[in-house]
Amino acid sequence: MRSLINKTLLGAALGMASLAQAATVEVAFEIPRPDAERYAKPYVAIWAEQGRDSEHLLVWHLQGEKDKWLSDLRRWWRKVGRYDHHIDGLTGATKGPGHYSETFNVNDDWDKFTLYVEAARENGGRSLVKAKIDLNDGQSQYRIPAEDELGDILITVK
Repeated sequence: MRSLINKTLLGAALGMASLAQAATVEVAFEIPRPDAERYAKPYVAIWAEQGRDSEHLLVWHLQGEKDKWLSDLRRWWRKVGRYDHHIDGLTGATKGPGHYSETFNVNDDWDKFTLYVEAARENGGRSLVKAKIDLNDGQSQYRIPAEDELGDILITVK
């Protein structure tokens, strides 16, 4: 009986520990308005990687047609986009300049991972930024400075 109780308590403690590792990540970012005569809304991808594993979080691209421009998100395309045909549930239409905030649940088994944000515009530039996230270091916010196609990014781990 005592062994059963000890095993039950151990199982509950391990279960609570894994719940503590689950991460909700909020990514607040800006799409700046460039000084360009002809402006195309950028494609944006956000994903997480740990070693060889990756997890789609968001892809904004043209909707309602076979999208030949997804490969312009080069890193995302090489790492995950061309292999995964299940991105429809994670996508949205491209968006114009403005401030955006998206919240994601990242793989419960990951305590360290790299979060990537990539943006590319037709007839425009391309930006790829990343932040190494460690859920065990006590840091809850990560800042990434602005790039050509992306404004400042604030990542908050909850």
